[in-house]
Parts: sequence; C-alpha cells; structure tokens
Amino acid sequence: MERSKMPENPTSHYFHAEAHALTGKLKLPFAQDIKKQAFVKLEGQLADLSDEMRAQRNYFSQHSKNFRLEGIISYSSAHTQVAGHASDKHPGGSVTLSTSVVENLNVLNVVTADRVVAQISTTHIPDETAPHVTFLGTHFENLRIAQHRVLPYLRLDFAGGRAEGQNALPVDRETDLMKAIAAQYQRLKAALSGVDQEKMRLTEAASLPRTKYYGFDLESAEIQKQRDKAKENRDLKWEGITCSLVEHVEIEDIRVNGAAPITSPAKSFGHMIHIPDFGNIFLAELSVNHNSYRLTMIRLEMGCLAAGKSSIATCSVNGTTGKGGST
Repeated sequence: MERSKMPENPTSHYFHAEAHALTGKLKLPFAQDIKKQAFVKLEGQLADLSDEMRAQRNYFSQHSKNFRLEGIISYSSAHTQVAGHASDKHPGGSVTLSTSVVENLNVLNVVTADRVVAQISTTHIPDETAPHVTFLGTHFENLRIAQHRVLPYLRLDFAGGRAEGQNALPVDRETDLMKAIAAQYQRLKAALSGVDQEKMRLTEAASLPRTKYYGFDLESAEIQKQRDKAKENRDLKWEGITCSLVEHVEIEDIRVNGAAPITSPAKSFGHMIHIPDFGNIFLAELSVNHNSYRLTMIRLEMGCLAAGKSSIATCSVNGTTGKGGST
C-alpha cells in the first residue's frame, strides 16, 4: 500500500484514499493483465486551500459500465469514490471515505453477485495516532456460487474501539482489533486442521500460515519485529496483518419441487471458500498496516476452468493528522 508523507503543517491533515472495482492477472486460457478498473485516488493536504479549491479536490469518483474480459469476468457497472473533509463531530478531526461498488458480477458463470460493496471511513483526531474506523455500508447482495446462495456473516464492528494514545497503533497488543483477529485465527486454524489441503487444492490457504497470516499466530517473532519497527519508522513498508470482516459463511442447498436437495460443491473455512474445478475465494479480506486499512470484498485464486488472480471491490484509507503517525 502506498505510504503517505508527513504534512509540513503539523496542525493539518494529509489525506490518502484509493478505490478500484477490479484488478488482476489472468494466466489461462490466455495471459492478460487486468489494470485497475474505475480507479480513483485522493491524496493531499487540504487545510491551506480556499473553500472553492477544497471542494474541487476533496472528492473524486469514477464510473465504469459493461466491463467484460471475454467470458471470464464481467460486470454491468461499477462506481468508486473517495472523499476527505473536516469532521462535524470531532473539532479539528478529519474524515476520509473510500467506496467501491460492483454490480451484476459474473466470474465464469460460477461466482455471481447482484451487488458487492466495500466501504471504509476513518476519523483522525488531533494528537492521536490511531483513527476511529467504520465499515458501515459494506455488504454483499445475492452472492452465489454455482447457483447456490452464499450468506456471509459480516462483523462491521470487527475493528472495535479506537486505540487511544499519541503512539498507539491498531495492531498493538490487547487492542480490540487484535483480540478479534486472535479469535478469528484460532477458528481458521481449527477449521483447516485435518484437512487434506493438497487434495482440496487449497493452495493459497496452504500458504497462508507461512505468509501474511503468520501461521495464525499473532505472537510470532515476525509480527513482533515488524510491529516494533512500525513504532520507530512509520514509512516502513509492511504488508501488515490480514484478517476478514466475514466470520462465517453459509452455503444453501438448492431445493426444487420437493425433490432431494442439491448440495453445493463449495466448502467454506471461515471466510475462505474452496470450489472444486474452479479454485478458491476469499471474502471481505482486511489488511491493517500501521493505521492503513485495505478491504477487498472478493479475492479469487482460480486454477482450473481458468487460471489467475483477481481482486474485486477494493478500497483503502489512511492519512496523517498533526503529530500523529503517518500511515
């Protein structure tokens, strides 16, 4: 994630937010880089601008219609927006908003959704490092896998209360966020224990404990090292800690005219879903780095009908206020 720079005026706020509808890289049935669709970005210091200039530079949006990559991925429309403004609730505070919306999504006629919405808003308060964050508005509408209805249970309050203090970070020990991640990691580890991941072709899930999920161990030496470095140097590049707003997924059977129910071929492990002959899906994946929040509603690891990776409905927010840390 791109890093913000410290503002020259310590009493002002440096905004940074991005959003895009789709990006990825396809390997099969043909090679194709998918550039960021409906990409929009807000970056800058608005405190010293006139009201007219501020109005022109504190809100950006993009619209995209009828995207289609052959018969692989398509959507009918997408909308992204980013905004930054002064807080009405907290004197001297700054609010940043990032939204990505994708409508009528279709991936290989296997994964479909009427509407997918990612939304993050943060409020930075002077002399405090960690912002208040909310994911209000984030949701899935009529998400389906092979025609089976998928019901993700999202916790929009997953981040919990703001970590208070001039040097506090959301990824510090004992914050609400870290407690929620620790509990989620325990559930994921239990769900994957005893699973023949090679047989299930959970290639990405199999690598998660060795990479950004830190072996589902928040006390790992690597996390401690990166977190300590983050305290000392806010410009340090760090992938951060990855989790999900989705706690559990239910996949409904299909029932027609009293016939025996048709069970979905997909199997869920927390927010991770494996689909035989397709690949893996990761829902509402959230990465927290210093005070940066990045949310991707659908991340695909395809490896059969087609091969490649893509991210759908992604938004990110960070920023710097006063003497608080940069993100």
